[in-house]
Amino acid sequence: MNLKQFKFDKSQFRLGLRTFKTGLAVFIVLLLFNWLGWQGIQIGALTAVFSLREDFGSSLQFGVSRIVANSIGGFFALVFFVLSNFLGGPYWLTLFGIPILTMLTIMTNVAMNNKAGVIGGVAALLIITLSIPAGDTILYVFTRIFETFVGVFIAIMVNSDIDKIRSFLNK
Repeated sequence: MNLKQFKFDKSQFRLGLRTFKTGLAVFIVLLLFNWLGWQGIQIGALTAVFSLREDFGSSLQFGVSRIVANSIGGFFALVFFVLSNFLGGPYWLTLFGIPILTMLTIMTNVAMNNKAGVIGGVAALLIITLSIPAGDTILYVFTRIFETFVGVFIAIMVNSDIDKIRSFLNK
């Protein structure tokens, strides 16, 4: 590994449109979640960052991929939640179940031709399963998945609106 490749190049330190759109999407997620009193702000913000791409079409395509992947990860998190509640939450289930569910999440995404969503799906699974508060309900899993939908929607909306503004200014 060559650490010299990480030399700071001040000519590359600039605010580009994609970076601006990413910051704007995070701002909107923070504002919306605060305004509505929602808790899972980190998932919405991260999803907005992951989903915001070069243009509207790319954002839409990646957003759909992310929603599919997170739904798969969320489904397997739901399986874990149900098993954990049924068995009384033994640690061995966490130790063996989460790696198995991780593999199933990867395999399902690949089988659905959603390789781009593998990391997001696994991240959703791990964030949900490893952060379920004691005594919480199934609603927790669905809430985390919903936060992903919100982040994707905001990223797509920001990209669409910025593209429209850019087209209008270019005319």
